[in-house]
Amino acid sequence: MREFNLALLGKWCWRLLVDKEGLWFRVLGARYGMEGGRIRDGGRRGSSWWKDITRIREGGELEGGWFGDNVSKRVGDGSDTLFWTDPWVEGIPLCERFGRLFNLAETKSQTVAEMFLRGWGVEGEDQSSDRWQWWPDPDEGYTVRGAYQILTTQVSATMDDAEKLIWHSQVPLKVSFFVWRLLRDRLPTKANLVTRGILSPTAHLCVSGCGTVETAHHLFISCSVFGSLWELVRSWIGITSVDPTSVRDHFVQFTYSAGGSRAQRSFLQLIWMVCVWVVWTERNHRLFRGSTSSSHQLLDKIKLFSFRWLKSTSATLAFNYHSWWSNPMLCLVLV
Repeated sequence: MREFNLALLGKWCWRLLVDKEGLWFRVLGARYGMEGGRIRDGGRRGSSWWKDITRIREGGELEGGWFGDNVSKRVGDGSDTLFWTDPWVEGIPLCERFGRLFNLAETKSQTVAEMFLRGWGVEGEDQSSDRWQWWPDPDEGYTVRGAYQILTTQVSATMDDAEKLIWHSQVPLKVSFFVWRLLRDRLPTKANLVTRGILSPTAHLCVSGCGTVETAHHLFISCSVFGSLWELVRSWIGITSVDPTSVRDHFVQFTYSAGGSRAQRSFLQLIWMVCVWVVWTERNHRLFRGSTSSSHQLLDKIKLFSFRWLKSTSATLAFNYHSWWSNPMLCLVLV
């Protein structure tokens, strides 16, 4: 039933994209205001129905970005495609791929056609109208039935699967409680604070400066600044995996990505919790202290914290910090 309700709400998200001339769109725009070509989430003034729709639009549901991951903009003459915020290049908005350049842009609501006239070398495919595409069915577009099939057939970890991994004997209790809140989307991210009416709707952007709404999924998984940390961590550990579309799936997949012994799974479980803790701490330092660490500095913190957590519960570790720094998987053989 939940998946069917999400599919129905997703239909409204689709109409937000393809039916901007409709009376209902103008009414919602007048009530909640427009920003970057989109209707704002409304903050405290938003109805529960509208909040549900904006959560799906922003990828804030437990299923992650199932809607946003399946839509893209096909450019015709470029007059109805926002250069920075519409996903017209490989399905990813340029503001996410080039966050710093986006922040420097004087006008963030230019269309592709306008940028072409300004000499950016951007040109549409032809003189037809721009249009939105639903990747699972480009011809028919979004349907409730098709969305329901996506939601019910995608492989997703249950909350029980993830909850079993929260409590780890070598992880500080405060971090386990933090992860518990993260998996339920109860952290005070900017998006959540706007929804609760604590922040104004204009204060919802990620603290990294990437120009995207700061949801939990964005901050820990898809942010162009913090998200790059996962690739560095995988390189350090020596594993390969992809980033699933939900925080919960990411936790479970990362923990089991190396297969192997229980010790390896326990290690990856710990590393994942170190990573999200370091990201959240860095987020707060940027927000409240104005200090900034690079991705490699954050990786160094992950190495240091993980070693300290292991050391605190096993004073007789058979490896030193240098060995842990250079080859953690090899160190596990010595545990």
